[in-house]
Amino acid sequence: MRQAIALLALSFLLAACGEHGPAPSPEPSLLPLPSATPSPAFATPAATATPPPTLTPTATPTPVTYVIRKGDTLGGIAYSYGISVDTLQAANPNVLPTFLTIGTVLTIPVTAAAPGAPVVPVATPTPWPVTLAAGPACYPLVTGALYCFVEAHNPGSGELRNVVVQLVLVGSKGEALASQTAVSALDVIPPGGASPVAVWFPQAPPGLTAPVAQVVSAESIPATETPAAVSLSITATRDLTAGSGPGAPWTMTGQVRNSSTVATTSVHLVLTLYDSHGTVLNFREENLPGSLAAGASRDYSISAVALGGTVDHAAVVGEGSP
Repeated sequence: MRQAIALLALSFLLAACGEHGPAPSPEPSLLPLPSATPSPAFATPAATATPPPTLTPTATPTPVTYVIRKGDTLGGIAYSYGISVDTLQAANPNVLPTFLTIGTVLTIPVTAAAPGAPVVPVATPTPWPVTLAAGPACYPLVTGALYCFVEAHNPGSGELRNVVVQLVLVGSKGEALASQTAVSALDVIPPGGASPVAVWFPQAPPGLTAPVAQVVSAESIPATETPAAVSLSITATRDLTAGSGPGAPWTMTGQVRNSSTVATTSVHLVLTLYDSHGTVLNFREENLPGSLAAGASRDYSISAVALGGTVDHAAVVGEGSP
């Protein structure tokens, strides 16, 4: 009997423990994940339950801008800043790549690899005493080769020599596909004068977006130094029987005069063809036989054919070696 009562009491005690036993341990609280910011995320130990540190926002980088000038292309601008054309276009969605307006301000996007860092051109240009006119302009040939032209101007009051221009063919991502250098057609560019430069590529690279030209060297001639060439005066009359479109010869005739006091041992002429925008369509060099005495004149005739576009006007310049 006592054993039955003890067993009955034990059963009631076990039932009570199952119904009113100790409360389960609370689930550990989860820390919120850090927001997606450039700052590193720090893990907070659960034992200390220290609140996450307050993140100080980084300074917004100063926008980099570029003002479009005559002769600019999106490919050329992108190459200068080391970014792709697509990146530059995405940052300026309202700018049409085939119709750039002079004076338009472009936003140069800061690269994701260095947020907040200033965008620096691939190469800081040296302030040479020469400028490049509109262009460069390139024309493919049936052989697959590519002829590119640009014109070097002398804006100063002294003569320039050793004018060398580099032309880079740029791809759609702003990468350099090919590069060549060339010297100006004139050995000496007089003050206020100009000389064309031609760069020839044996094969036009696929993916070409734009050509970019930059001056590699230009040297001012001291006034006390005897120049290596004498500028000659030119009178020019166009042969109206010639055409003006691609493949049609444009002929200039007239007289070349040595207005200096020094006789020249040679006569070097350069005929340059331009469209209505001043873009070089082609040029031709010709050396006349014989010398030219001081104060003397002689007749000339020189022709060139436009490689593209329509000729609007032309110019003939000349120089001679003393």
